[in-house]
Amino acid sequence: MKRILSLLAATALALPVAGVLAAPAQAADESPVRPVTMVDDFRACIAGGGATDMLLLVDESASLGDRDPANARVTAAEYLVKQLAGFTDGAESTLNVSISVFANEYRNVKDWTALTPATLPDLQGSIASLKSMTKGMETDYWTALDGARRDLAAKAATRGDAPSCQAVVWFTDGGLNFEPRTTDAAKKAFGSNKSFAPDLELTTRKNTIEAGKLAAEDICRAGGLADQLRSSKVAMFGIGLGGATPEEAEFNFMKSVATGTAGKGGTECGKLTTPIPGEFHLASGIDSLLMAFDGISSPGRSPLVQTSGICQIDFCEDQAHRFVLDATTPQVRVLATADADGITASMVNPDGKQIQLPRGELNKETKLADGQNTILYTWLSEKTLTVSMKSGSSGKGWSGLWQLGFTDPAGTSKDKVSKSSVHISGNLLPVWLNPDETPLHVGDTVPNAQFGLVDQNGDAVDATSLLGTAQLTATLVDSQGKGTVIVRELDKNSLGTAASMDLKDLPVGPAQMRLSLTLTTAPTTFKGKDVPGTVLEPAMVSVPVTLTPPADFPVLGSRVDFGQAEGVPNLNAKLAASGSGCVWLPDGQELKVVASPSDIGGSAITLGEAKSAESCISITSGADLPLTFKAEHAGNGSINGTITMMIAPDGEPAKAMAVEVAFTASLAKPLNTTNFILALVVALILGPGIPLLLLYGAKWLVAKIPGSSLSAELIPITVAYGQLERDGGPFALRPTDLVQLVPMEPGGTRSLSIFGVDFKARTGLSPLGTGYVSVESPNRVGISSAYPGADSTGTQARLPLAIHNHWVLLRDRGTDPQAGYVLLLANGDISAARRQALEDDIKRRLPEMLGRLNEAATEPVLEPALAGAGGDGGFGGFSQNTGQGFGQDANQQQGFGQGFASGPAQQQGFGQDQSWGTPPGRVPGPEETPPAGPYNPWGPPGA
Repeated sequence: MKRILSLLAATALALPVAGVLAAPAQAADESPVRPVTMVDDFRACIAGGGATDMLLLVDESASLGDRDPANARVTAAEYLVKQLAGFTDGAESTLNVSISVFANEYRNVKDWTALTPATLPDLQGSIASLKSMTKGMETDYWTALDGARRDLAAKAATRGDAPSCQAVVWFTDGGLNFEPRTTDAAKKAFGSNKSFAPDLELTTRKNTIEAGKLAAEDICRAGGLADQLRSSKVAMFGIGLGGATPEEAEFNFMKSVATGTAGKGGTECGKLTTPIPGEFHLASGIDSLLMAFDGISSPGRSPLVQTSGICQIDFCEDQAHRFVLDATTPQVRVLATADADGITASMVNPDGKQIQLPRGELNKETKLADGQNTILYTWLSEKTLTVSMKSGSSGKGWSGLWQLGFTDPAGTSKDKVSKSSVHISGNLLPVWLNPDETPLHVGDTVPNAQFGLVDQNGDAVDATSLLGTAQLTATLVDSQGKGTVIVRELDKNSLGTAASMDLKDLPVGPAQMRLSLTLTTAPTTFKGKDVPGTVLEPAMVSVPVTLTPPADFPVLGSRVDFGQAEGVPNLNAKLAASGSGCVWLPDGQELKVVASPSDIGGSAITLGEAKSAESCISITSGADLPLTFKAEHAGNGSINGTITMMIAPDGEPAKAMAVEVAFTASLAKPLNTTNFILALVVALILGPGIPLLLLYGAKWLVAKIPGSSLSAELIPITVAYGQLERDGGPFALRPTDLVQLVPMEPGGTRSLSIFGVDFKARTGLSPLGTGYVSVESPNRVGISSAYPGADSTGTQARLPLAIHNHWVLLRDRGTDPQAGYVLLLANGDISAARRQALEDDIKRRLPEMLGRLNEAATEPVLEPALAGAGGDGGFGGFSQNTGQGFGQDANQQQGFGQGFASGPAQQQGFGQDQSWGTPPGRVPGPEETPPAGPYNPWGPPGA
């Protein structure tokens, strides 16, 4: 229990105080209880211990050369990740950061990286590279947001049912706009249509204006792209950079996407606008950009923002930014800026001592000592500085009134303003004291729920010892968003007392115990005058719980992810179930869809033939329930919603209960081959209006597998009862995996052979877009981890040209359908975090992908004794068309045969008519004796 408390404290106490007050709690029969904004929900999720993903989405359009010539966006983003790294230092929770850019397309420039002080320089280096990314054409919001949606959904999917706290930090210097492609070169470079308008050629100004309208409509329609992000619980931080005098109207649409509306009287964007989905900040330069990014820099809570004036000639208390600290607030960080040139800054401590903060070299930290207390400050620009303060161990000289002010020695800025963003880190958190003692069965009444306070170590705190005040509210929020107030505004003398929770009439399923703590620091005196304490913004903690059915009912998972589909969706997934009882999905039930692509027609989810109580699936000790999702048409985007499943005790259908289960699927439209071929024929007949041969030639030239360092590993696997196994035990990578490098041509290659599997670069039908890699292995079927996974038959794997950090699932035709091989392809210098991500991805996705592959590969299956028959010699080695492979000696003992192959496809290095022995990853053919024990790909047969 104490470990859980410590985790919650460590996660949230490193964060400053929240800036938006939580909505007053309401009874279950009132309107839904939610935070005021999804940003609050994001912060509460983090404080509750959820893994955090923050995607930086940065404009790279050419207009940045005029709007941001000094690269203020880079300075501000570097400041942001530095402060975020401070949040993660010492906390047990994880904050993952990814960086993507957009203009006419969406590109990821830094994959998900766990942010720590150690990884900070690498991330700051990636941000610094944005300085040169200012040559993009147009500002395509739709493509940017859809790319962010896909990346965040894929990251969340790696966690299964575990909570994810996700946000997009979206920066741009202009409104939504598209530019006409008036030359063949422009069409080749930027494409001539968009996913949201595949039949609209962007070759005229009229059509690009129409594209803007279509993009805005698809983003903001009910269930559109904005709603798809919101229903996926992604909070939005929008930052618009205008000129010296920014035009707010230019960013009205962006603001409506981020917040749901463009302001008072503005048009709403999307249907899911309650709670408010995000925040929007308009900036005009480095100082306002820093203030905007600072509001995001403490993901658990937002800061206290103050506006004041500037002192003239000498420091003055009436224009200072003031805050009161005590023993419960041991750390403070302040970002402050003043709208005047030539200013100075200083602080006044509780004893009335003035501490000067002289400007030195920009972005260089200076350390001061004030008694036992430490002050660090950095001037970030001529007008903006950040100050960090930490209490000494004794607390002497810390409690009381602190002031920070700007002074204009020339006295010429009387009408100018100063602003501060004050992050006060409290060391107390609200906590549910006895969750392990209070099982939440729907229909029961829990008599003894207790709530209290803990410190940063997870140790209980006697609330009566506080010198200031405290108020705690606890609300149980069910899956429908309705809340039941358990306790309301308990004061410090009432914390720890038992409270009753009535769980009657609540829906079965996931819920949140949302705790809100408002602290006021102790009052003080300054120069003989009473000074009230500072009211800190509420500390919010959201603890995920499950409202379970009575003990004789099965318990279903809260969410099912059907993965991705290209074309008309027909997807399978499994829903976890535990306990015993009967489960069915009523026939003809309409899905409750909250967000979806606009043109997929009807959609349905089925549970096999389990359509009624009479045909239900009976489970005795848990099971994975096979669900199928289908829609009438293909579409672009996510479909999110819920299905209502029925559960009952075995043999007692009259007791059936309804359970809401959330679902999601990511959909994409394929190339319209018929239209393309018709267009190709017309173009060829009508003449050289479009130099197709030149386009194809240019595409062929760049369709290569990159020559960067590559390592590979081939691992035999089996799937038993839905679980992935390796050598009879749970699947896991070993230290000896991915240690051998594949020799690569420095300039890239069009073909490569790894373990006898051929990787061939293809240009594809269209003269536009990018090529792909076809994965070919005779007598085997395969599917890859990269979207779309396989060709139209579903049995030949496809990869992007950059095959690194992907994997391929292969199975011999006519063998055991639950056995196969996973071929890993990784960067030669793959990091530990990326390696772990690959392993997690394989364990999560491979069993379901093997099922899809088996459905697509319709052929007779041999007896399991022949599983792994190698066809024409099993898997080959890593063969190359020049020189001998490594591991081969004069006697041609077992080794790597002809090594790797780049260039034209070669014969397999292993398993042919050569006396090489059994290679790594090789499975005996039908005429051979299989190993006696679990197969070791690095040892001799039977090892």
